[in-house]
Amino acid sequence: MTPPDEEAPPTPPANGARASATPVDPARAAILLWQQSPDIAFAVLDTAGTITAWQGAAAALFGYAEDDIVGQPIDVLFVAEDRALGLPALERQVAVSANRSEDDRWHLRKDGARIWVTGSMVALREQGVHVGFVKVMADRTNLRAQIETTENRLQGAHDAIHGRDAFFGRLVHEVRNALGPMGMAAEIMARKGLVTDELATPAGVVNHQIILLERMMKDLAEVVRFGAGKLSLSKTRFDLGAEIEKIAAVVLSEANKKQHVVSVLVPPVPVPVVADRQRVHQIVFNLLHNAIKYTPPGGSIWLRCTVEIDHAVIRVEDTGIGIDPSLLPVIFELFTQENPQHSEGGFGVGLSLVRDLVHAHGGFVDVRCDGKGHGSEFSVRLPLNPGDDA
Repeated sequence: MTPPDEEAPPTPPANGARASATPVDPARAAILLWQQSPDIAFAVLDTAGTITAWQGAAAALFGYAEDDIVGQPIDVLFVAEDRALGLPALERQVAVSANRSEDDRWHLRKDGARIWVTGSMVALREQGVHVGFVKVMADRTNLRAQIETTENRLQGAHDAIHGRDAFFGRLVHEVRNALGPMGMAAEIMARKGLVTDELATPAGVVNHQIILLERMMKDLAEVVRFGAGKLSLSKTRFDLGAEIEKIAAVVLSEANKKQHVVSVLVPPVPVPVVADRQRVHQIVFNLLHNAIKYTPPGGSIWLRCTVEIDHAVIRVEDTGIGIDPSLLPVIFELFTQENPQHSEGGFGVGLSLVRDLVHAHGGFVDVRCDGKGHGSEFSVRLPLNPGDDA
């Protein structure tokens, strides 16, 4: 037993738990924060911006010992170009006006090296009187390097896209220059009766391929024009349903060659839209052409027009080969093709052009497909009341 005149030792906490420490007072907490901040620098300044205390990771971050820096203006940490602009004084003025000033900028170490610092300066007041500043700083040079690397990569990607567009622009020009004389020569041969029965089939193949190449070059030229920001719209008001029927009539002969059943369904009353008539023709023609291309002989194609709230909706549905699920997220990207070797002369431009033209009208396009062999449905929505009505 413990003698009655001796105090019993404290009972240790159960389960090895530590006894709770006495809460630290705010002044002591500030000192401990300064002492135990491995990567945050604290500089205390007087009202003129002269450093009066140098705490935390300040010495390690900037290379100045406290004795070297105390008594110097905070300006010595700023790069020459920022000092020339008066930014150190401006930072203090903002802090006094708004109580705090935040910035991310290059600062100078003692050895002259530049470091990217994120900083926050707080104006200190005592009984309403401004008595000084505290600036809290952290080195974010690695983050800045990552940002610059990303910016350089984005610029490189932009330059690559610009170079690609320039290349395709030249390609379109050269191919069109070659197709012109070829088409003219084929037409002259046919007009003068130089195509014999024996040459009728190969001559027909030549004519078909010339038409196909011209169509491809036209689509590619539009994509390049959109990428260069040169795509222009000439909007007028017209009946979308009537135009849908006209477009269907144009492709009907192509569909008949594959024994497709094409159903055109439009409202019995006009669907007035304000859009570029020619561009709308391109949109619908490309979707119909794709449906015909990828629907086996004897299949069905539906071209529908309707109105949903404030949009005119065009739907092209088919019983074709469908789209692989992995391609759905990128189906409208340039040059996307599931089987390029079975593309029947295309190279993945049509749907990209459709997307660009629809977006240029302030609309949007999407696709639905339940998997390979289940056909597909493309939906185009065009605003009924665009902000720039003709």
